[in-house]
Amino acid sequence: MFQHVSKSIGRVVVLYEVLEEVDGMTDLDCKRWGIEVITEDMESLLRASERIAGLSFRDMLCLLTCKKHGYVCVTNDRVLQKKCKAHGVTTMFGLKLMIDLANLGAVSCEFATAIALKMQESSPQHINDQVIAAFRQDLPDPVL
Repeated sequence: MFQHVSKSIGRVVVLYEVLEEVDGMTDLDCKRWGIEVITEDMESLLRASERIAGLSFRDMLCLLTCKKHGYVCVTNDRVLQKKCKAHGVTTMFGLKLMIDLANLGAVSCEFATAIALKMQESSPQHINDQVIAAFRQDLPDPVL
């Protein structure tokens, strides 16, 4: 999915601290897929440790990094989205990227759906059956 995003939509950046929590994804994978891995400076790491209620250290670091660099925070975590919006950070659901790729013709609706279902497996607390049903309806050629 990421290689399609970086080729069809734009630059993809991931924090090293976030990459560490993604099973089976390495720096080498990121390079191959056109994803830039960044590490924040000590000041940002220290600021992230002063958490906002409801956010983990990594979530806080994402919020601060997106705000600092003007990045869009792509997440399926509604709490992180709400906190980002409160701090003036633009957000987007990860599944929205798949819809955008399908609309561009960069991926098929079937491929987008398969990725969405894998995302649901790894994050059922954020991507439930209702979210998947709405996702399928938003595809250019709805997959039922």
